Amino acid sequence: MENGSASRGLDIVTGVMLGVISVTTALGAWQAAVWTLGSEQYLSDSADARAVSVNQAVLADYNRRLDLESTGNARRYRELAAVSEPAQAFAFEFKVEAELGVATPSLADAWREWAAAGFLAEQNPVDDPLYRADLVKRPDSYSYASTVMAGASEARRAQSSVLAQAALIQALALFLFGIAGVNRQQSVRTWVIVFGVVAFLAGVALAATAY
Repeated sequence: MENGSASRGLDIVTGVMLGVISVTTALGAWQAAVWTLGSEQYLSDSADARAVSVNQAVLADYNRRLDLESTGNARRYRELAAVSEPAQAFAFEFKVEAELGVATPSLADAWREWAAAGFLAEQNPVDDPLYRADLVKRPDSYSYASTVMAGASEARRAQSSVLAQAALIQALALFLFGIAGVNRQQSVRTWVIVFGVVAFLAGVALAATAY
């Protein structure tokens, strides 16, 4: 009678654990799939941001070269205007404004102040750190966003990998409880169940480190 009761108890434990492990494994697989999709989305967004960063960097370089050319031409026309007859000087001043009109607005304003100060080399507005920072802020921000999202993608992939490893351990636990259910020798069955519980708890502990 006692052996029958013990066997019945082991049957109950085996059945309950098989159900618990199955549910736990399914939830882990679902979470791993969610993280994998998230990783792929982050990776896609990172690639998009990197592409925009490259485009913006090329545009910033183009704008800087355009500003250098425009301000250089404007300075030449201003110097010519200073030594020309009034009518010719007016034409040169018109060309100055035309050149500044295609430059970055903030740089054009700074150039006029630079011209009023006598074109001092140390005050050249194209060498101003704020002007340079304004040129690269967009490509740098997209580059930073790309790096952050790539890191997030890697983190999600690592979390998914941990759950995959935990699923392997849970599969071992399922195997142990499965063979315990068909083993009629009580002592052996008990030890198999104990090992199955240990494997299950190890899988749960490993999965917990992913969060």
